[in-house]
Amino acid sequence: MLTSAVERAILNLLYTYAERVDAGDFDGVSRLFEGASVFMAGPDQPAVPGSMVGAVMAKFVKVYDGVPRTKHLVTNSIIEADAPNTVTARSQFTVVQDVPGVLPLQVVASGRYHDRFESSDGVTWRFVERVMLVDAHGDVSAHLNQGTGL
Repeated sequence: MLTSAVERAILNLLYTYAERVDAGDFDGVSRLFEGASVFMAGPDQPAVPGSMVGAVMAKFVKVYDGVPRTKHLVTNSIIEADAPNTVTARSQFTVVQDVPGVLPLQVVASGRYHDRFESSDGVTWRFVERVMLVDAHGDVSAHLNQGTGL
């Protein structure tokens, strides 16, 4: 049974990811995914160990005075209990970016997150898997370094 407390805990994890990326806190992203498998380029590519996600992002995400000047909007989350202490979520994301003098405010990417979460006590939840699926992207020249696959 999915309670409102569990839903809130899962939403907080989804939103914390967006908050940390937008703040340029890539070490915090790694801590958030500690122990998880993250498929950053879709399910057909090798998983990145969660503890390495921040380091990977730091290599391909451009920052300006320490921040990527993005806002990751996580919406339309569907959260479902799979089993006791296991939850899945499917969400949509939209990334907007504004770099004064370089790029006006615009959507640079959109797609979906497919996440799996576990809890050992039913109260504290953690990511165990994330699959990132980019459905569309705009001008990513101010967002990503060359050779990132987009």
